[in-house]
Amino acid sequence: MKLLSFALKNKNVSDYEIIQHQSKIMDPLVTVVTPVFNNAATIKKTIDSVLNQTLIDQIEYILVDDGSTDKTRSILLDYSSKHPNIKLALLKRNTGTPAFPRNLGIELARAPYISFLDADDWFELSGLEKLYRVLEETGDDYVVGKTVKIRTDGTSIVGEHESSTERRSVPPASIPHIFHHLGPRARMMKTRIIKDNNIQFPAMKFAEDKQFFMDVLACCKTISTTKEVIYYLNRQNENNGSLTSRTNVLDKMKCNQKVIRYFKEKELDSDIKKMILNRLFEFDCFTGFINRYHTLRTNSPTYKQKANDYMKRKAYTWTMKKTLKAANDLDYDITDHFFKPINKVCYELFKKGKYSEIEELFRWHAKEKIKSYHFLENKAFFITPLQDPYKYIQIPMYAELIDCIVVNDHIQLHIKAVGDDSACINELLLRNRQSQASEFIVQASVQNNGEGVLSLPIDWIHSLPKSVYTIYLRYNDYQKVQLHIPRLMESLKSAQHKNLHFYSTINQNLALKVK
Repeated sequence: MKLLSFALKNKNVSDYEIIQHQSKIMDPLVTVVTPVFNNAATIKKTIDSVLNQTLIDQIEYILVDDGSTDKTRSILLDYSSKHPNIKLALLKRNTGTPAFPRNLGIELARAPYISFLDADDWFELSGLEKLYRVLEETGDDYVVGKTVKIRTDGTSIVGEHESSTERRSVPPASIPHIFHHLGPRARMMKTRIIKDNNIQFPAMKFAEDKQFFMDVLACCKTISTTKEVIYYLNRQNENNGSLTSRTNVLDKMKCNQKVIRYFKEKELDSDIKKMILNRLFEFDCFTGFINRYHTLRTNSPTYKQKANDYMKRKAYTWTMKKTLKAANDLDYDITDHFFKPINKVCYELFKKGKYSEIEELFRWHAKEKIKSYHFLENKAFFITPLQDPYKYIQIPMYAELIDCIVVNDHIQLHIKAVGDDSACINELLLRNRQSQASEFIVQASVQNNGEGVLSLPIDWIHSLPKSVYTIYLRYNDYQKVQLHIPRLMESLKSAQHKNLHFYSTINQNLALKVK
């Protein structure tokens, strides 16, 4: 088969050549963009996941090789010689970031819809068609589905707010966590949203996708979400050479600082802007950065190691101070929008320079698997090792198993929930630990006092696939809490049946084993 080859040039970044099959797709419906750099070990599975899509006759697949030095380029050339869907861009030198390859892919895209796939991940084989159908049916600007993270030791769901329920034509701001867990995976959008608003991936080694998709969402009028599995995120041991995994955490925060400055200066709807800045301050500064502070002290008695620990902690606090300084001129308190009260406590401690208390708090939070609780006026609190006023830190929701009994052919779980949103509990969720995309749901509710009875048919439980199941109560669409068992419960023993076994985990939470 003949290939069409021609050279293009961007004087500011890199020279590149476009190679395409002579029988190229003329009017694609969806463009997929994949940046590639030294991905010989994974790229075949990635490409095959696109070429085997149910929508393949309408897909334009743009692969941008960022100057690979291994066997990647020969693999790409072989695929492009055989498949008319593929448009291959070969950069003459590495740009050092996925930004330019992705931006080039956007520039070359000809389809009305666009999606992104990293070179070590893969699509579910009908994933693109599922996303495309939603956008066609709704006319929405953007849709996102379920991502399954694949690790050597198991699987998990990424960003549950994106895929816990079927939503259609909702404003982005109606989903509180919509600016969290942003990356190229499992999403499709109108190409014109990107091109008409001149949205580009910034040239950074980290956080470039976060800024890009925040920009995209800020320009969307309505979006959809689906529960369907769309994307598999490869985080297996053999994939530890990714750029993100090789980026120093302090360097990551420097990139986050750039993103904060970018959105502070950007003209946006005030509610959208607050949601974006909240994600950048709370999730990136606290959940993703300062809560690691307790790991920066080793037990080594040597002077050299103690000095090294001291310098690392100084670098952390200096970086955090510089980052939080950007919040000083906001006309509101950023902690008013924090999701987790423990992060608000950490912010207050940091502003007071109480770094040892931060270290103690997060070390306790990470290591103390069985925590003690305090209850007051339908609210639940952690009992922390700190002194007042930080001894009690509120948690969003606490749920407890009061009793477990057998009534006829059902197992009844008597529960008690405490929290501001206890009335919003709507589901009991059983999630397969071996394959977390496999989950089973029973409708649930509680009374005004937070108590409720959930009745599970024994035959239904027996019909579940053999596995161990983590059990949650779900509320507000996608938030969830496990059922705590604070004491030994003899009724758990009497509730057992052949091939099914309810039990208390080592963390004192309810679980189910189906044999």
